[in-house]
Amino acid sequence: MLESLKHEVVRFLSHLQLQQDESAEALEQQRREEQAKRAMEFQHAESSALDDEGLQDEPSDTPKTPETFVREGRKVGRNEPCPCGSGKKYKQCHGKLD
Repeated sequence: MLESLKHEVVRFLSHLQLQQDESAEALEQQRREEQAKRAMEFQHAESSALDDEGLQDEPSDTPKTPETFVREGRKVGRNEPCPCGSGKKYKQCHGKLD
């Protein structure tokens, strides 16, 4: 096992190529420029979150209010029997957190 590890290290070091400082700096500068270009390219083709109304400069006179949730039946307490008829407490049956 040690012999194969030595062989791998020697093989890796034999393929290693050293660069001069000037060429390394030029490659690093080129990489930074490409990275800056890619960062500027992140634009969405379509925006589904904003519709035509959301793009208007003037604010509308009627503010949009979210619809309030209205429960049809009464609220089931955590320690009350589950309405499904299992006989368990609601918190141990359908009210159980996953």
